[in-house]
Amino acid sequence: MRTILTGATVVDGSGQAFPGTVVIDGATIAEVRPGRGDAGAGDGKVLKLDGLVVAPGLIDMHSHDDVAATDPGLFPAKIAQGVTTSLVGADGLAYAPVDPEQREALVRYWNPVNGPPQDLWDADWPGLAAKLDGRLGINVVPAVPHGNLRIRHLGWELGRFSTRALARAIADVVRGLDQGGAYGVTTGLGYVPALAADFEELVAFCRPLAARDRIYASHLRDYGTAIWAAIDETLDLGRSLGIRVHLSHLHLSHPQVFGRAPEMVEILERARQSGIRVTWDLYPYSAGSSILHSYLPAWLFDGGPETALARLRHPGVVERLQRDPVVNAHDWRRAVISHTRSGEYIGRSVAACAQAAAMTPARWMARLLVQEDLEVSAVIQQTLADDDACLAEASGAVVGSDGLGYGQLPHPRYYGAFAEFYDRHVRQRKALSMTEALAKMSTRTAEIVGLADRGRLVKGAAADLWVFDPDRYRARASYEHPRRLAQGVVQVWVNGVPMLTNGEVRSDLRPGRVLAVRR
Repeated sequence: MRTILTGATVVDGSGQAFPGTVVIDGATIAEVRPGRGDAGAGDGKVLKLDGLVVAPGLIDMHSHDDVAATDPGLFPAKIAQGVTTSLVGADGLAYAPVDPEQREALVRYWNPVNGPPQDLWDADWPGLAAKLDGRLGINVVPAVPHGNLRIRHLGWELGRFSTRALARAIADVVRGLDQGGAYGVTTGLGYVPALAADFEELVAFCRPLAARDRIYASHLRDYGTAIWAAIDETLDLGRSLGIRVHLSHLHLSHPQVFGRAPEMVEILERARQSGIRVTWDLYPYSAGSSILHSYLPAWLFDGGPETALARLRHPGVVERLQRDPVVNAHDWRRAVISHTRSGEYIGRSVAACAQAAAMTPARWMARLLVQEDLEVSAVIQQTLADDDACLAEASGAVVGSDGLGYGQLPHPRYYGAFAEFYDRHVRQRKALSMTEALAKMSTRTAEIVGLADRGRLVKGAAADLWVFDPDRYRARASYEHPRRLAQGVVQVWVNGVPMLTNGEVRSDLRPGRVLAVRR
């Protein structure tokens, strides 16, 4: 069935916008031509889209859609923004490879972020891809998660690899890249157990990327006062191995570094000019969100989730937490509980809950994490809008939602990151043109990752595309009402299947695919 889109402004990913016609034939784009004529209209369904824009489907550079892409209650939030593909396995943790004996601990640790996996986990990438087949509302692109491989070959202890164990882990990296088609290696260096990795370990994990031109994408060791050293470490990896490096959800999250985004951009641009292929993603909000225990000191989780729970029950450990500088560095008034297993405390700050219980924040969080079996997430205000805008509008930036769809009061970025980015930087700030913003949300991400048939509207490309009203496209989700769908999107196709028609999302269809990178 051919569909002819005519009357719209076409943004084809080349940097140009022009009046044109796009022809969809099955799962591919059959033709893109200038002009709004109806030539060939007798050979298919014609959609007249006067005043609208047709563009390549958006690509989420940093998502937690590992399970959400299969969930009819969640993936419509992405489609309603024009997103057709999400990169998964972010922050070095994923649901493959996971051995059966590791599953319970990994799910307990990561469940509030990626969601309950049900059967969507496997000991290898092809096995997980087979389970996802026919269940995806949007496309996903897998990664090799460094944290999983550390747990698989070293356990949860914050130690170093033996030579033999490291060799086994690197063999897994190669399998993930060659058999799984992973876009690269991801790390979560702020999370246990990955934070124990030294530079030599990261070099070993990333060395196979060079010959395959894949990327290293990292949740940095620090986004506060030590962010400069964290960025230097990543740039050193790119320089020493000649690989692409990518900084996940880049932001400045400590008052001592507020206002220094221009300095950071200058450092990154100099690195790019020197030949280091560095890029970064971010979302257009001043708050972040993660599992609550990720904001606590690393020693608490040395040994894994069960060990952490046992420690949290011990009065001496709680006393140590109260004295720990990591805990005392946070302003807990800015941390709002967004999810708990029981559903209690939602929308209240850690500081307010602690005060109501006549406890210190450390003692109250210890009690809460035990009570909720670690299943607690929070939204934390942490950046300046001007810093975020400076990083977003620089040439190396693309968009990643980092969205957590699960939970009672999730961060609005899951439902609104792309629409908010467009609204803020194109309409409100007038800092980016429409074509520049769309490139950051699609084409450049496809180029960074190596998705040759996505991010462009050209003959033979996959029919992932969307139509939107540039005057109406904006987010409706807020911190108070985070589950409101974006507005202004008129049509969306995923692999040629219409998933949104006249503003209505089809949550009953599953045209998404696991996309393999082969470059």
